[in-house]
Amino acid sequence: MNELDSYNSKLSQARGLASQLGMFAEENDIPKDLWDLLETTIYDFYQVSHDR
Repeated sequence: MNELDSYNSKLSQARGLASQLGMFAEENDIPKDLWDLLETTIYDFYQVSHDR
């Protein structure tokens, strides 16, 4: 697997997890600042950047 494929795979995983947890956060009224921190942590864990 080349570097671009590896990066895209990590980015896809990070986006999927962030999306699932985002729905959970909305349903459970998680404060926006806490959710933003969690989302940033997810992308940091996968070592990818996310553009809003």
